[in-house]
Amino acid sequence: MLKAIAATAACSLALAAGSAFAAGGVLPPGWTHAEINYSVNHVPHTLILDRGRVIAVSATSLTLREQDGSTVQIAFSSTTQVTVNGQPGQLSNIRRRATATTQRIDGGPATLIRLQIPRSLR
Repeated sequence: MLKAIAATAACSLALAAGSAFAAGGVLPPGWTHAEINYSVNHVPHTLILDRGRVIAVSATSLTLREQDGSTVQIAFSSTTQVTVNGQPGQLSNIRRRATATTQRIDGGPATLIRLQIPRSLR
């Protein structure tokens, strides 16, 4: 249920940010971090979106360096959905130097990781 609500919140961000977001990105161009507060049955939640270059990967998390130079470590779980260059993927596809956009709820593990892996890293 929270995933469906998160998708609705992301769509709301799309309307607020304009057509660049709606064209298929999780964050509008130039954005590296966003937090969207919403409620489900009067319980507050925060949808957290991050985009950056993967600088480290472990069995349970990845670390992104965002455009402003900040780093963020993002946990993932067996239920995390992964896409690679727009196609279904898996956690084992995460590579250093790939660009990743992640979606989390309330600071928990990523619910979605969208990877863009250049041909040179495949």
